[in-house]
Amino acid sequence: MAHKLLIDAGNTRVKAALMDAEGHLEPWLNVAYDELAGHAISSDVDSVWLAAVSSKNRKEVVEAWLSQAPSLKVNSVTSEAAAFGVKNSYSEPSNLGVDRWLAMLGAFDEQPKATVIIDAGTAITVDWVDDHGQHLGGWIAPGVNLMKTSVLDRAPNVFAEIEAEEHWGKAQQLGQSTPDCLLNGCVNTFVGLVRQAISVSETELDWFDYRILYSGGSIPLLPADIKRRGEVRTELVLQGLACYARQEK
Repeated sequence: MAHKLLIDAGNTRVKAALMDAEGHLEPWLNVAYDELAGHAISSDVDSVWLAAVSSKNRKEVVEAWLSQAPSLKVNSVTSEAAAFGVKNSYSEPSNLGVDRWLAMLGAFDEQPKATVIIDAGTAITVDWVDDHGQHLGGWIAPGVNLMKTSVLDRAPNVFAEIEAEEHWGKAQQLGQSTPDCLLNGCVNTFVGLVRQAISVSETELDWFDYRILYSGGSIPLLPADIKRRGEVRTELVLQGLACYARQEK
């Protein structure tokens, strides 16, 4: 059976899924860029749908990997003014990150309902889509690790013991050392942004029957009361790509 290969090339990892002739997705890869070459592309893949937000060097890694199957047609998706019932709020639609665009398409295709999408990766992005598919706008802020490293870069001697990425702070806790204050401060800044997004949804937009969808590696850092408000979804970009891939004859 022929499959389409859907690829979400993000800032730090590559996610991929296979889509069968009936449009069903089967998750396949979620790997770092330096692990990609170790995975062979199946001979039953007949086309590729690609969303790339990563750097030029990392895009070249994906292109080199795809070159093992040079006969495959690669379809690169970019953000549009409107598609699949969703309308972009940007005056220059292509300036909206394609990962954010596809996440909105995937969410709306699944359920046309007022939705807040919060992706907490390298950057934290928040996007609002109403029940008519209108993108109302969004926010972009530094991700938790980016907040931490921005301070570490300015004061490396003060924070030498926490330079490794695996050190994280805790929500709703006070630091009792300078490193702990930094780590907890970064996490609680993220928590505050999410709480503010919920507040804006309910007080400014007057939303009460709406969805909150979470994705990204920093979501586990959220306190339980906020995580319970939404659903953790890691496949929204791939679901958005599937909307495009299903149109291919």
